[in-house]
Amino acid sequence: MGEATDDTIAAVLRRWWTLVQVAADPATARTAAAIAAGSAPGRSAAAVLRERQENR
Repeated sequence: MGEATDDTIAAVLRRWWTLVQVAADPATARTAAAIAAGSAPGRSAAAVLRERQENR
């Protein structure tokens, strides 16, 4: 941990814990498969960002 502050260490641990929880959720694999197959509901982040740029 070297010279990291307590806040930095806590933030890293929170991010790590979130990743562990998401990876352990069975819905994560189903969602990733739906996205890869192009059958997931919603719009891509790229489409949203493109629309925001167009509407400025």
